Amino acid sequence: MFKGMDGMSEGEANFHFDNMFGKAGIVDKQLYYPGMQRIYDGSKKSCDTGLQEIGKMLSKAPSIDTTSGGTYTAYGLQPAFVDTTIVDRTIRETPLVKLLPRRASRSLKYVYNVITAKKGAVFLLDDGSLSEQVDTRTTSYVDMKYLYGVGRITNPALAGANASYINLFGEDVRVKMASMNEALEDEIINGDDSTDAAGFDGLIASITTNTTDNSGAEITLDLLREDFNTSFEANGLIDLVITDGRTLNYVKGLMQDYLRFYGQIPANMDFGIPDAFYFDGALFIKDRYAPTTAASRRIFYVDTRYIFLAVLQDMTYQEMGVQSDSRRYFIKWYGSLVINFESAMVMRYGLA
Repeated sequence: MFKGMDGMSEGEANFHFDNMFGKAGIVDKQLYYPGMQRIYDGSKKSCDTGLQEIGKMLSKAPSIDTTSGGTYTAYGLQPAFVDTTIVDRTIRETPLVKLLPRRASRSLKYVYNVITAKKGAVFLLDDGSLSEQVDTRTTSYVDMKYLYGVGRITNPALAGANASYINLFGEDVRVKMASMNEALEDEIINGDDSTDAAGFDGLIASITTNTTDNSGAEITLDLLREDFNTSFEANGLIDLVITDGRTLNYVKGLMQDYLRFYGQIPANMDFGIPDAFYFDGALFIKDRYAPTTAASRRIFYVDTRYIFLAVLQDMTYQEMGVQSDSRRYFIKWYGSLVINFESAMVMRYGLA
């Protein structure tokens, strides 16, 4: 860690880290949520145990008053019975939040080491002079960012609903957690800290080396394979491809002319993503937060060895004290997206 870069001493960093991850038995830089990675840093059991312990830290609590949810007419002799199931017409799938691995951080900056050039090795004649090959190394870092979901619930609403109808604690936390995940998913794709300093750079802002403008034309199978090879030539191995729903359907239409079978997702990789399939060894998925404007659509080719969420504090509930006859609370998440080898990835933009 760069001492002093984030204003914390070694002892302060240890205190804050132990207060979150230490309680769950997670050490610094440990992969505690593997996402779609199949190779674990340590055992699968240690990942599962860490996630279970973090889950226990998330308390349930609430943000609604007695008039929330609209009104209806009922009659004394014919009372209305309301279905307690709530249909959320705004909810979106958040596949990248589930797929991307997470690594624990103990600092306000996630610092990592990078080899930018190898001097290499040489063949020599018998008794040739031995000279050192000095590789080029450097360090880089990503700042932690802070995501919040705030709620408030009046005590009369809480008392009335819990007595006969619905658990407002659980319902409000469910909505706030969904909002947190949706905001995180959006930032993973569209985040740009040059326009919003409170957020982090997402895929669009981070992938800058290997990008191609498709100038409003449709994607083709030849271009897909060209993009895969571009990553390979840059020392990448693409295993995840993300795009919007329209473009994903177009790719599937191209394949119907050549293939009778789409690679099915194995059970251990089923994250509930509709229409996902394998092609050339990569999982293709659609994401609701990928750009959908005509001639501005994109395809992201990702090597998941070099992308993860660095987390200083995972989703945590915290009370804000009493306000009038109500209770306020917030859910918080401290972390950032880390792409430590962006040139191994490819982005094709300007798709029809």
